[in-house]
Amino acid sequence: MLDKPAIPDEKLIASVRDIYGIVAKHITFLPLGADVNTAVYQVITPNQTSYFLKLRWGLFNEAIVILPHFLREQGLTTIIAPIKTKHQHL
Repeated sequence: MLDKPAIPDEKLIASVRDIYGIVAKHITFLPLGADVNTAVYQVITPNQTSYFLKLRWGLFNEAIVILPHFLREQGLTTIIAPIKTKHQHL
């Protein structure tokens, strides 16, 4: 998605905190990708840890998160795998 969605950054920051337990100091929309149903952001925490946040609209195929997580668990460090929520969901 090349255009920033009409979602306030404050709402995304609150969602990242509530769902993942990650305190975001700053969030930046990244106009990347060719998928019109996916928006990409960089999340920075107070200690400068950087996270890659993807928002998807429409139908959700669980393989999109299960496969990268499985590959990371197998030791492939070049995979950007999802992190688990506070409730241990992918």
